[in-house]
Amino acid sequence: MKFKSVIAVLALIASSAANASLISNGSFEAPGIQSGWTYLSDNSNGWQGDNIEVWRSGFNGVTSYEGNQHGELNAHPHDGTSFSIYQTFATTANSTYAYSLAYRARSNNDESFRLEIFTGDLNNRDHVVNFEFIDHTTREWSTFASSFIGSGFNTYFMLTSVNPTAATVGNFIDAVVVNDVSAPTSIALLGIALAGLISVRRRA
Repeated sequence: MKFKSVIAVLALIASSAANASLISNGSFEAPGIQSGWTYLSDNSNGWQGDNIEVWRSGFNGVTSYEGNQHGELNAHPHDGTSFSIYQTFATTANSTYAYSLAYRARSNNDESFRLEIFTGDLNNRDHVVNFEFIDHTTREWSTFASSFIGSGFNTYFMLTSVNPTAATVGNFIDAVVVNDVSAPTSIALLGIALAGLISVRRRA
């Protein structure tokens, strides 16, 4: 392998590792469906909740923001309360985490949902982020991006329907991402890439 090619490959590996999302299945691409929609009740593919509804891009005229599928809140809750989906991931104390998502209203422009990022547990929440989205429309996708500082504890990323409450329509979600963008992580990845580069040069 040529020296320049090795540099390109190692840079790509470092970049991919640095940008790996802590959210699994953030674009709701799993399980893959061929048309229409489905909903899952087995808490599989990263997300947990009463049910996770997945739409194929183009169904009912709604094109996914990213990939071939997107999710929907308000998908057949069992207990008659607001519907939530969530994931958990570990954080490092004082590291910076960037997060982003795409969202769109399904039925009317008055729909809203809440984003919570917190430590603790579902019954005792120490919030890092607690924000209600009220600005989305049925016409197009909106996006949001921000950041938070890690606590070193297990962290929840939760989305909950607000309006409509416990209904079966509303609040499309796509492209959910959480990345560790702290400087120590980037430096460590660069060190790994450089170590690999030195090893390749020695073998050349």
